[in-house]
Amino acid sequence: MTVLASVNYFAILVCGVVAIGFGYLWYSPFLFGKLWLQEIDQSEEDLKRRGSLIRIYGLTFLGHLVMAYVLARIISYTNSTTVIECMRLSFLCWLGFTGATMLVNAVYERKSIRLVAVDGGYHLIVLLVFGIILGSFQ
Repeated sequence: MTVLASVNYFAILVCGVVAIGFGYLWYSPFLFGKLWLQEIDQSEEDLKRRGSLIRIYGLTFLGHLVMAYVLARIISYTNSTTVIECMRLSFLCWLGFTGATMLVNAVYERKSIRLVAVDGGYHLIVLLVFGIILGSFQ
């Protein structure tokens, strides 16, 4: 295994931008925003009072860049060369790391399955789209 895997940094940047845009849509009132607010027992006004949107979106963007970078490294290490292989790997990463961790946290934090489904669904789709983007840019 090579220590320095070949990754496409432009593709990673695209992943970050797409994730932010998709999150804006996913958590909007048109899709799951109302349900999400209900499940976290917050209002839109509560969220606006929580802090700077620049900080929130900036850290979210940074987190997505890290996710895309790590996924790109794993894709390179496994020699996944097709979009389908990259999507399968993305799903396995979601299942083993994101989905499982979210479920364990939800059990201990007494969060609803609906909240886990909304948040977990977002991360699943984001990782699958990352697989498509990273697989397409190889």
